[in-house]
Amino acid sequence: MKYPRLARIAFMGNFVLFCLILSAAAMAATIGAGDFNHTKTGFPLTGAHTAVACVTCHVDGVFNGTPRTCDGCHAVGKRVVATPKSNDHVVTDAPCETCHFNTATFLGARFNHNMTKPDQCVSCHNGRVAQGRPANHNVGKKATDSCDHCHRTSAFLPSSWNHSGVIPGSCDSAGCHVAGSNQYFRSTATHTRTGMATYKCDDCHNFVSWYPGHYNHTAPSPTGRCDGCHNGSIAISTPAGHVVLTGEDCGQCHTSTVSWLGALGAKPANHIPYNGGVNCSNCHIGNTVATGATLHAYVSGTCKTCHNTSPVYLGSMTRKSIPGHEGSSSGQDCISCHTRQFTGWNNP
Repeated sequence: MKYPRLARIAFMGNFVLFCLILSAAAMAATIGAGDFNHTKTGFPLTGAHTAVACVTCHVDGVFNGTPRTCDGCHAVGKRVVATPKSNDHVVTDAPCETCHFNTATFLGARFNHNMTKPDQCVSCHNGRVAQGRPANHNVGKKATDSCDHCHRTSAFLPSSWNHSGVIPGSCDSAGCHVAGSNQYFRSTATHTRTGMATYKCDDCHNFVSWYPGHYNHTAPSPTGRCDGCHNGSIAISTPAGHVVLTGEDCGQCHTSTVSWLGALGAKPANHIPYNGGVNCSNCHIGNTVATGATLHAYVSGTCKTCHNTSPVYLGSMTRKSIPGHEGSSSGQDCISCHTRQFTGWNNP
């Protein structure tokens, strides 16, 4: 009879222990963040972790040694069963929190590109692991160049291709700025005039911005004159109200190719008459005005055009009334008597 009594005692002890284990498991299954200050453990529960039952992480009631890193749980074959990386996840051995900043959801992750190598974007951005090239990147450099030649790692837009090393004048011959290439190309709607249609898109534009565009005036115009282009057909010409020109080129007054402003000023109304096509610089040399033979090479061959009493033109010129002067008649010119003309009026 002795052994049955011992057996009963052992049974009762095991039963009590079993009840205690069940009670502990039940408590562990029901205790949440609201019942226990998990912050004291050094691992505060945030996001989706606040709604997880304790036994999900503390398996079999074991508290010590519970993983604290993301991949300690969120990986295949771990003691704690949690959502692992998907099969199409970006290939990386970086800690989860490097990209996933939100513990409420895996969405909104941002990959840290600091450790990536240049020209290797397509190893991830291939349409399977990460977003690949869009449909409008199917030709030219957009289809062949590495993403980081145009895009930043922080955001796809705005993008700007790195033009360093580009050969000047090759904009429309390097497979980029070509009509029909689905790239930025010369606009056929607005670049139809001679200059715009034939010059290179870097004769006028820089690679930082299309606007403002300024023609590179180091290249000569078709005629060597400003009005070879600024004739109202290739480029803008003189506006309404502009001083009347008698063959002068724009550059005679407009000294800047960046702006029309800053012109030397309008020609005076009483300017000495001169032959058509004569440039201002022929007579206006530096800060002086040519006199004598140099000046008279570009003015009217009829002396009394200027040396008559009226009209009065600029310059210190001798004026006499014709007819009237020394018995001159209306049909005569100064040269009728003054054969030496401007070189010696006093020695006719």
